[in-house]
Parts: sequence; C-alpha cells; structure tokens
Amino acid sequence: MSLQLKKKKKAPKENAIKIIPMTDKETDEEEDIEEEEDDAGGMYLEKEDMLVIYKALKNYKPGTEDEELVYEILLEQFEESLIVDFKVKLAGVRW
Repeated sequence: MSLQLKKKKKAPKENAIKIIPMTDKETDEEEDIEEEEDDAGGMYLEKEDMLVIYKALKNYKPGTEDEELVYEILLEQFEESLIVDFKVKLAGVRW
C-alpha cells in the first residue's frame, strides 16, 4: 500500500489577501510601485491565517509608545480586512 499524504488545498487567490512588503522608495513614486505590484514579492493570507494573526494581536500588550502606535495601526488594519474582505463579525468591534 502506498502512503498518501493529505495536502492542504490552497484557496483561489480571489479568496485571499496579498501582503506586499513596503519598500524604501519615496511616496511620490507610488505610481511606479503600483505598476510593479504584479512583480513584487509578497504572500497571500487566507481567512484562517488572518484570524490567527488578529487573535495574537488582540492578546498582545505593547511595551513602549512606539510599539503601541504600530500595534493600534496593525490591529485596525486586520479588523478592517477581516470585516470588509472576509465578512467576519468580530466581537466588540463596531464598523
């Protein structure tokens, strides 16, 4: 008998969000960046991945003011993505 491993089925790219790392380019070159997005590196995050990261962020306690600012921005972006893109209802979030 052959040993068969079950592989996780990848969702179509329409059901995922592409995360593209920021570059050090100036903001006035934003048009160039938009044209390069197809060639830029990055990764796709599915709903379950986004929920895991969001839950970790919710439980995180920032230590410094700089961390708190980044924390608040990230938390808001993940909430927005989950609610708007994935239609997830989050407890305690009113959007």
